[in-house]
This record gives sequence, C-alpha cells and structure tokens, in this order.
Amino acid sequence: MATTSLLSAIGRRLEGKVALITGGARGIGESTAKVFANHGAKLVIADIEDELGHSLSESIGQTHCKYVHCDVTDESQVKNAVDNAVMSYGKLDIMFNNAGIIDPNNARIIDNEKSDFERVLSVNVTGVFLGIKHAAQAMIPARSGSIISTASISSYIGGVTPHAYTCSKHAVLGLTRNAAVELGQFGIRVNCLSPYAVATFQAMSLLGLDKEGLEKVSYSLANLKHVTLKAEDVANAALFLASDEARLEGKVALITGGASGIGECAAKVFAHHGAKLVIADIQDELGHSVCKSMGQANSEYVHCDVTDESQVKNAVDKAIKAFGKLDIMFNNAGIIGQYEPRIINNKKTDFEHALSVNLTGVFLGIKHAAQVMIPARSGSIISTASICSTIGGTTSHAYTCAKHAVVGLTRNTAVELGQFGIRVNCLSPFLVSTPASRKYLGFDDDGVEKVANSMANLKHVTLKAEDVANAALFLSSDEGRCVSGHNLVIDGGFTIVNPSFNVFQYQDQP
Repeated sequence: MATTSLLSAIGRRLEGKVALITGGARGIGESTAKVFANHGAKLVIADIEDELGHSLSESIGQTHCKYVHCDVTDESQVKNAVDNAVMSYGKLDIMFNNAGIIDPNNARIIDNEKSDFERVLSVNVTGVFLGIKHAAQAMIPARSGSIISTASISSYIGGVTPHAYTCSKHAVLGLTRNAAVELGQFGIRVNCLSPYAVATFQAMSLLGLDKEGLEKVSYSLANLKHVTLKAEDVANAALFLASDEARLEGKVALITGGASGIGECAAKVFAHHGAKLVIADIQDELGHSVCKSMGQANSEYVHCDVTDESQVKNAVDKAIKAFGKLDIMFNNAGIIGQYEPRIINNKKTDFEHALSVNLTGVFLGIKHAAQVMIPARSGSIISTASICSTIGGTTSHAYTCAKHAVVGLTRNTAVELGQFGIRVNCLSPFLVSTPASRKYLGFDDDGVEKVANSMANLKHVTLKAEDVANAALFLSSDEGRCVSGHNLVIDGGFTIVNPSFNVFQYQDQP
C-alpha cells in the first residue's frame, strides 16, 4: 500500500465526532485538540487561559472549534462547557478531562499546607468527577461515548511527585474504574492515561527547567531509550481511546498463530496499514490461504510450531531473508488446552503442554526477535495474554498460569530490551469468538458472543477479533512509540467488576 502520509494511511478516525477537552489551551490538551481536529472531530476547548484558548480555536478553525472559559472546580462552568458542546454540535462523543495542576514541591509532609493539598484535589480529582458526571448526563441517552482523563505514572507508584499530586492521580485511577463499571451498561467507555514526564509548561515551571533540560532529565531516567516522550504521544494515546479502533508503511511483521482467529485479523489489519508480513502457524492450508488473500508479494507463510526453537528461529530468519528486517513480532500462537476444574484431576502432561505453547513459545518468540532487533536499536514485540492474566476463575489452571507468566515475561523483557529502543507489551482480551474459543465452549460464533455479552460490563458492543487486532496495531505503530511493559486489557471493564456488589445498576434506566 503506497501512502505518502500517516493520515492518508489511517484515515480521519474521529470524523463526525464531537469532543470536549478541559485544560485544552496548552500542553497535552493543546496537542490533543490538534490531533483530534486533524482526525475530523469538532471541538470545544475548555480552559481558564482565555487568550491561549481563543488563539488555539482560531488556528484550528472556528467553524469546527469553540472556546469556552471553564474553571473545572466550578460545577456550573463544567456543565456550561458540556451544554456548549451539545448546543453547538448536537451531541458529545468524547470527554477528555485533562485540566490539572501540580502542588508546591514540598517533599516533607510536615511542610505541606492543608490549603495547597485541598486545591490540588479540587482541580485534579473533583474537576475530573464533574467532567465525568456532566459528560455522562449527555452520553447516557445516546448509549455511547468515550470519557478519558489524564492521570500520571504517579497513579500507581510513589516517590515521583509531591504528595497531593500523587494522591490525586491515584484517585483519578480509582474514579475511572468505578465510573467504567457504572457507565458500561450504557455503552460508555471510561479510561485514563498515565504519562511519564512530558515537557509541558506546568512541568517546566515545577522543575525550573526549559524544554530541553526537562527532556534531558526525562531521558536520563527512562527505561526505553532512543525516544523522548512528547505531548503528541499522549495525544495519540488519547486518539486511540477516543476512536472506534485505535500505521505501518514500510514495517515488517511476524505473526505466530497467524492463520486464524486474532492472528488472521491482525495480519489483515497490519497489511491494510502497509506492513509486509510473515505468517507463522501449524495450519498450513489456512496460512497459505491468508497470504494469498493479502497478496503474496507482501506476505509469506512459514510452518512454525512455537514449542520448537529451531522453527521459531527459522520464522524470524525467513522475515529477514524475505524483507530485510523485522520491526514487529506478534507472539499470538496459543492453545486453551484441556479444561479440568479440579486441580487434583489435572494431568502433568496437559499442564506442561499448555505452558510449552502459551509461555515457552512466547519466550522463544521474544528471544529470537530480540536477536535481530537489538542491532537495529528498535522494534515492537507484542504477545497475546488474556483477561485471566489479571484475575482467576475464568479458565483452566494451566492457561491462567501461562497467561500470568506472559505478563511477567513481558515486563521483565521490557526492562532488559528498553536500552535498545525495543518496546515489549502484551494484550489481554476478554472472550472473543475464535475457532479455539468456539471449540472450547462447544458453541458457534453467535453462541460465544451471546455468552460474552451476557457477562460483559460494557454493553451495546461485542468484542471482535478485529478489536484486538486494532489494539495490536496501536502498540505496533509509531503512535505507541512510548508504550512499553504494558498489559493492554481489552475487556470493556470486565476485570474491574466484582459481581458480588451490584451497586451501579439503574433500576429504571434513563
């Protein structure tokens, strides 16, 4: 596929969508506004920096962008911003709660003032709460919408930022999870972004550094080398969460388990976005058929049992021989194995076979991909895990064990390979109708999807193999260039729900 620009390769992914961005006048908010507008969205920029906000709106084009003054600690102003979006464009599809502040950098808690602490919570937490509340008011009747909030790496580790900021970002993560459970029944997705240090005006002011100085500090601390996180990277992550999918011209990808199911979908999506492909599988007839459908000038098939190291190495070598390099390794081959709920009835041979395919196969894929990516100082390695990598009681002991281990291996190799600019991530999908899941459950495609929908937290949408493929596309592309060591869970909020507490079900759904 010959394309001359990223945009032409991926299309305008927010065409016809309406987005409201708080804190949109500069920094991450400004970058996101420009990315969203470039992808076809109509925008309302909400901020307290009126001059900057109006200037940004003018640069985007006032027929497609409005500015509204909005202090997110004032509920009437947040409501007014949402009302402005609906009045101007007829609806609200995307709410990006990005407004935030950092408290004075007093490291010792005994030196922190209550007023400073409360001010940070008011902007960073209550502001997000109000944004979610009033966005939900507009989205619930439409039975759809995407709400995104800016958190931080300090939402899950301590010792990085001042106490109030760290506390507030942990709170945003908690609120995101709770709101996702409640609003899923209306088809509304709720997520947050946790960026590493970005050279924004706010961060530079806090640290007393200019842009170059802050980026030097950020780079010196980073695990992933040869790349510097920019506001545009966070904006592209927001674009992925806001869009209905989530680009690969000149890239070469190897996909194990690529002849059917998620692997086949990923191959077709990758090819559509310009990648050259090697499909590795043990299903030779299906594999050749997939290559034929994509065009054999841009794809190759190789027989590969991922439990056999020589065959995995051969698949990697084939990619190099055919296309000169390897940019993307997608370790997708896997088996569900025998299901025996009682551990006392599980056979050692079945357990070992499941681990051999689902875990050792991933280990070999990462190992041999790394062998060719290290000299290139770049690459993206993705592995398929599962929702059972984060919770128990959904599948067999061996499968659950293997998928937890895939997440552990992903994190460990992300640390090792980051110094070479190689990103390592995994995907954890909810139940998807694939040949393996249909055989395992004894249902046809419709039956599997009915089971999945009955258990799902996010309603009015059914997870498809294409959705997982699009998540792999994001992690493979330059849009995900600063994402590494991450387990991207694609489950509509299923794994954050405790079904024992039915506290968010509306008796009379509006």
